[in-house]
Amino acid sequence: METVVRTPLDIFNLPQHLVIPLFQRPYVWNEENQWASLWQDVRRMAELRLADPSSTATHFLGAIVLQAQDNPTGTLQLRQVIDGQQRLTTLQLLMDATASVLESRAEDNLALRLEELTHNSASSLTRMFSSCSTPTATGLVTTK
Repeated sequence: METVVRTPLDIFNLPQHLVIPLFQRPYVWNEENQWASLWQDVRRMAELRLADPSSTATHFLGAIVLQAQDNPTGTLQLRQVIDGQQRLTTLQLLMDATASVLESRAEDNLALRLEELTHNSASSLTRMFSSCSTPTATGLVTTK
């Protein structure tokens, strides 16, 4: 098994399709137990970077384990999220909410940059599903 240390930006910037396997628990994070501490960490890092833009301060969010899946040549890499589903989902929701706030304040360029990290483009979706058949009863897509 290959171990690679990546930042959240690295993970969201990769051209890939993250799949949550059916065996994963549903989303259960809440404000009291997880969101508040994550938000404190995000604020602390933002304040450090705003105070000193050249700062190299980092924060460990926890391990995320992704398992690459076989996929046809020319399609997006599929990766199953084995561990870190709650963190990834929360970060995606946070970025999406931030993009909405930026959009409401006419900061369209910044909003678009976040949207590119959290939404698949139409062309990537076409590539991803071009080699797939119709969805099965479980909602999974099977390859031809």
